[in-house]
Amino acid sequence: MTEEKKVEEIMTKVEEEVQKPSEEEVQKEEVVEEEEEETLEPLVEEGEEEEEKVKEPIPKELVQRRRFLKRQKDKDLFETVEEVFDMSTQMAVYELMRRGVIGELLGTISAGKEARVFCAKDPEGNDIAVKIYLTSTAEFRKSIRKYIIGDPRFEQIANRGLRRLIYAWARKEFRNLKRMMQAGIRVPKPIAVYKNVLVMEFIGEGCRRAPLLVELAKPKNQLDVEEWTKIFNTVYDYMVKMYQKAKLVHADLNEYNIMYWKEEPVIIDVSQAVPISHPYADEFLRHDIQQIRRFFSSVGVEVPSFAEMYAKITGLE
Repeated sequence: MTEEKKVEEIMTKVEEEVQKPSEEEVQKEEVVEEEEEETLEPLVEEGEEEEEKVKEPIPKELVQRRRFLKRQKDKDLFETVEEVFDMSTQMAVYELMRRGVIGELLGTISAGKEARVFCAKDPEGNDIAVKIYLTSTAEFRKSIRKYIIGDPRFEQIANRGLRRLIYAWARKEFRNLKRMMQAGIRVPKPIAVYKNVLVMEFIGEGCRRAPLLVELAKPKNQLDVEEWTKIFNTVYDYMVKMYQKAKLVHADLNEYNIMYWKEEPVIIDVSQAVPISHPYADEFLRHDIQQIRRFFSSVGVEVPSFAEMYAKITGLE
C-alpha cells in the first residue's frame, strides 16, 4: 500500500469519527480566551476527567474544506500522521479548525522527544505555529517530574493518566506565555490551546522560523559584540520582568530557547517555567543565570557577576 493510500484511509477514518461536542462540553474546554487571574487557577476543571460525549457530526463538506493534511506523497507529513496524530489528536486539531483557529496544517519546523511544532495557516492565510505534545512518549512524565513536584497547579492531576497530564502541561505553557507577555516579555503570542494542541504566533516568515541564538553564534559568529551586548541586555531585562512581574522562572533558559527576530530576542519553550513559590524555583533561577552568563561570555559580552545578576533579578540588590 502506498503512503498516499495510507494517509487517505487514515483521514477517511477521522472524517467518520469526528463529531461536534455539546455546548456544555465546549464551555468546559474553552480555547482559553478568558482573562487569567494573578495566580494561576488549578489546571483541572471540575468534571474534566470525564470522557467527552459527542452528539452531532460535523458536516462532511466542512470536513472536506478543512482538511489539515495535504493528500500527497510527502514523507514528512506521512510520518506526522503515523507518529504524532493519534485519533484523539486529529480530532483536537479538527475542533480547532471548527472553531476557526487553524485553517491548514503544513510541515514540521521542529521535533523533540516530547512535542512537534508545525507551521500552519489560520483561516485568513496568516502563518501560525502549532505545537502538538506527543501522547505516547513514555519519557514525558519522568522528564517533567522535577517541574511539577510542589507545583499546586498539578496537585490534582499529577497522579492521573499520562494523557491528562499532557493536556495540563499544554495549558500550562499557554498560561505561562500569556503571563510573560503581560509582563512585557517578548514571547510568541498564545492564541489557543485545546487538549494537547497549542496554537501560537509564528516567529519567522513564510514558514521559515527565526534563528536561535546558538545558530547565530555557531559555527560562525554572525553578529558583532555590540549586537550581542544589546541582546544580552534585553534578555537580562526579560529575566527581571519574568521574576518580578510574571512571578515565574523559565527553568531552561539558554541559547537554544531564545530566537532572534527583527532585531529582538524572543523567549520560547516556556512549558517548564515554574512560579517563584515552587520549591525548586531558586535552583532553576541560578541555573538559568549560569547558562545565560556562559553563553554571552562566549560571544564576547562583558556580563555582570552571578551575584549581581541574581540580586537584580530577585530584587534583593
